[in-house]
Amino acid sequence: MFLKEIFCQDKAIGSLQRAYAAGRMAHAYIFAGDDGVGKFTTASGWAKMLLCENKQAVSEDPAFVDSCGTCHSCKMFDAASHPDFRPLCKELVRFTKDGKNKKTPVKFPIDVIREFLIDKVSNRPTAGDFVVYSIDEFEKVSNEAQNALLKVLEEPPAYCVIILLCSRLDDLLPTTLSRCQLVRFGPVQESRIVERLTVEGVDETEAVFWARFSQGSLGRALAWAMLEVAPSGVYALKRELVEKIAALELADAIDTAEWMGKTAKKIAAAWTEKLDTVSTTDINRRAQKGLIRMTACLFSDVMKLDSGQSDTLVNLDQTGPVHVLAQKIDAETAARGVELCYRMHKWIDSSVNEKLIFEQLLLNLANSDILNVS
Repeated sequence: MFLKEIFCQDKAIGSLQRAYAAGRMAHAYIFAGDDGVGKFTTASGWAKMLLCENKQAVSEDPAFVDSCGTCHSCKMFDAASHPDFRPLCKELVRFTKDGKNKKTPVKFPIDVIREFLIDKVSNRPTAGDFVVYSIDEFEKVSNEAQNALLKVLEEPPAYCVIILLCSRLDDLLPTTLSRCQLVRFGPVQESRIVERLTVEGVDETEAVFWARFSQGSLGRALAWAMLEVAPSGVYALKRELVEKIAALELADAIDTAEWMGKTAKKIAAAWTEKLDTVSTTDINRRAQKGLIRMTACLFSDVMKLDSGQSDTLVNLDQTGPVHVLAQKIDAETAARGVELCYRMHKWIDSSVNEKLIFEQLLLNLANSDILNVS
């Protein structure tokens, strides 16, 4: 991946290029933004450029450079075999000293940080001028692991560049934040996501839904749109969910909650087949949050109808159910529905029982006063 090929992140890449051109490049960065907006892609492109043996100018400003793609370093990088680019992820736990047969945990293991970064940071570059480390999902790194990393972040070797990829800055310690340069990543344009999905063979109507559902995350849109769930696909399940929620009555709440639970398990099973090294808990949470996000999008569409923004509906492919729900509730009630959905996201992160989450959600959305969610 070349830096020039990364779209919708010009501001982030521009800040990196300006610092590099001025000789003021930081040795520790936090790339902050939603999952799937290009943080890891940019970290990889940036590392490839830093390690390139024959950097090329990419704009009218000759100081803005990119990798050449043809030198020995670039060829090693493209083959995922460059010794000086060292991406860290939770899945490396099985390669730690005591990690044999360990399953990938929810939290980022401190052993991965110690054995693959802290213990190796003094090793000089093998092939170039830099050693570039990137740590994925840094928001899942424990406080203990962040504290262990502080000395390296504060006084790294001159040849070392560390990039922390983070989707939730609130989960980082102030001491970690203070030792790193923050680079923010924004959402990817809807048109770009739709274009990419259609190239992958997704129908344009469906592509528009996934683009809006993903809220600017190309990675999230691709992950959901390309997921194969037997027998009819995940998009068909989404359409069924929208119809069920729009027609929801109190008497249907428990049955619909049960359906959502079973559907979440189907989706999780499909992802497990594709991502067999990813934490089972992470996959289950992704499936549960996805269904709840779809529900939130429906209630958000009701609010958009009320404010005359019908062309921006997430469920533009299902305006019928949106209008049905809009006839039953007003915009204020719809807003409470959205709020409830995202409160359930916090329950998922807190490992609340899946059955209880969906029952609470559906009973409350059906305007029941039996339960009080807090």
